[in-house]
Amino acid sequence: MSGAWKLSVENGIGNLVFDHPDAEVNILTPEHLKNLSLTLDEVSAQADLKALLITSAKKRIFIAGADIKEIEGISTKEDAFFKAEEGKKVFQKLEDLKVPTFCVINGACLGGGYELALACKYRTASFSYNVKIGLPESNLGILPGFGGSIRLPRLIGLMKALPAIITGRMMSAEEALKAGLVDKLFPELTLLKDSIAFAEVMVRKGCPRPARKKNFITWFLEDTPMGRSVVFNQARKDVISKTKGVYPAPFEIILLLQKTYGKRGKKVYRLESEHFSKLGTSGISKNLIKVFFLSEKYKKFRWTKLEIKSDGIEKCGVVGAGVMGGGIAQLVSQKEIPVRVKDLNEKALAGALKEAMSIFQSALRRRRIKKHEVERKMNLISVGLDNAGLKNCGMIIEAVVEDLGIKQRVFKELDGLTDKNVILASNTSSLPVTKMAEVCTHPERVIGLHFFNPVNRMPLVEVIRAAQSSEETIERTVQFARRLGKTVILTEDRPGFLVNRLLLPYLNEAAYLLQEGMSSMNIDAIAENFGMPMGPIELVDQVGIDVGYKVAHILQEAFGDRMKVAKVLEDVKAKGLLGKKSKKGFYVYDNGKKTPNPELKTALKTKVSNEDALKRMIYIMINEAARCLEEKVIDSPGTVDIGMIMGTGFPPFRGGLLRYADSVGIGAIVKDLERFQKEVDPQRFAPCVYLCDLAKKGEKFYP
Repeated sequence: MSGAWKLSVENGIGNLVFDHPDAEVNILTPEHLKNLSLTLDEVSAQADLKALLITSAKKRIFIAGADIKEIEGISTKEDAFFKAEEGKKVFQKLEDLKVPTFCVINGACLGGGYELALACKYRTASFSYNVKIGLPESNLGILPGFGGSIRLPRLIGLMKALPAIITGRMMSAEEALKAGLVDKLFPELTLLKDSIAFAEVMVRKGCPRPARKKNFITWFLEDTPMGRSVVFNQARKDVISKTKGVYPAPFEIILLLQKTYGKRGKKVYRLESEHFSKLGTSGISKNLIKVFFLSEKYKKFRWTKLEIKSDGIEKCGVVGAGVMGGGIAQLVSQKEIPVRVKDLNEKALAGALKEAMSIFQSALRRRRIKKHEVERKMNLISVGLDNAGLKNCGMIIEAVVEDLGIKQRVFKELDGLTDKNVILASNTSSLPVTKMAEVCTHPERVIGLHFFNPVNRMPLVEVIRAAQSSEETIERTVQFARRLGKTVILTEDRPGFLVNRLLLPYLNEAAYLLQEGMSSMNIDAIAENFGMPMGPIELVDQVGIDVGYKVAHILQEAFGDRMKVAKVLEDVKAKGLLGKKSKKGFYVYDNGKKTPNPELKTALKTKVSNEDALKRMIYIMINEAARCLEEKVIDSPGTVDIGMIMGTGFPPFRGGLLRYADSVGIGAIVKDLERFQKEVDPQRFAPCVYLCDLAKKGEKFYP
């Protein structure tokens, strides 16, 4: 057999095993595709073969997909078209085998891996939680190019296939079975044995595939021109609503399926290659691929030199039962870790349980969890008014009000209560963790662990190294955060750390623009058109004006006039407006709608252009990020970019804040900052030394 593909035959049933040598995962590199093609030639020559199974030698991975580095290296449309066509030829050869084929999925089966599975006649999978199935190419700014855009709609129909390809959502084994992406599920330990038995039954029956059942509505929407027009028009509206139209891949997918659904022949596959080639060379795809590699890097990035097998945390404590405390408790219990929540009043504790239950109920409605699992996980959360339940915790996370004096009292109390090996972590968003550690007799076990709201949805956590934090404390905290499913960045203990230190100047600058006469709706539209998930004025309301005001003042105290809080924020705070939680802030919220608050209307007419407004908001973040690199608050531009994408929703298609800066040109940014320094404010826009040095040398953040 050829390379990584090995065939064995027993009783007429062939088992073609894929095992990428010297790699943890199976990836369809060009070499492996070529070897598969040669292997299939040998398979077709096996006269006594009754059926062929395709399996993986990797324990948790079937095939993770095509080689993304190959996609990243595409430089021309012709190259993209050629690569897509070469993959199709191999999978067509698989589909054309005279014997029935069975794809046996034992783990992640994504992208090109699932396109291979689609070229088989049947697909089986295990019940394992490691099974993830889907076509996530749209998340890389492309579309399935090895025939998946054609075969999946044929298999499960337009109504199910279109959203699956557009969103690139990965499905669990149970979801895949229900959607029709696989035919059978078997226990993990007997997957191969049961799949062979299934193949033998299918061979005896002549391998019939029952016709997909359709009700009248499905028939109308999929099989009539008028119905399909409704489906495609609604899909476009959904894409625009969710992405504001900045990502081209979903529109190419819709256009491709409009041309190919229900049709046969080589032409439809060629059309897929043509649409793939349009996307494969785009700057957006290149940026999304860079973000993908960045994300993969930070999932395993070594923040310390210590090798520790486990974080050693079998139970977690949370002090403070607010929204954040309840969210942290839910996240911990979701990962099957017992958690104890302590607060000073019963109403707060009840609120934490309610917050946790509401998150689980939401997952239950979306069928991401089962009812018995909700009950079991909720039972892992216990609450109390005293410290008794905290004594046997491996980590205790403080999530009380953002007041240094109160936090210090909590840490002093926890220090006397617990063993020196228990990690004491603060969920502070901006206060000095080093000051909290100073009140402890074992300050080396104190660290910052900053979650973002909502805790269950935001993928980032900042681990903040206090001056006293030991390497062991850092490493165990990083491992624990990753155990919770989070991406981790490590920052030094400076005011605002990384994300809030960059985000607050952006929000503050939006407030200055409002103060200068620009409308809140226009400011938010400028940011959203750039790709931000929410405008800055609405985001201030969402965070809470009281919370944003407090953090903004902490940064002003730390950094002086360059972070001077806009007067309009002072005025709004003085009026007692809290934002969305009180249904009134910069906007008024009523029955799911938001309108500008008439109390805050300015009499000024702005002279600021939309272009300059965007530059002021974005460039002030770039300048502050450069300062963070200059001061070594963080280690690299990559940490800035992953932090801003995952912590604030900075648009991934831009590649990250500093990759975007590189695309604009550092010299051009410095020039604009100097102009704003003269025209707007000499302090806020003064370009830092690090940024000026890059501009002088003609260099970029990324070499």
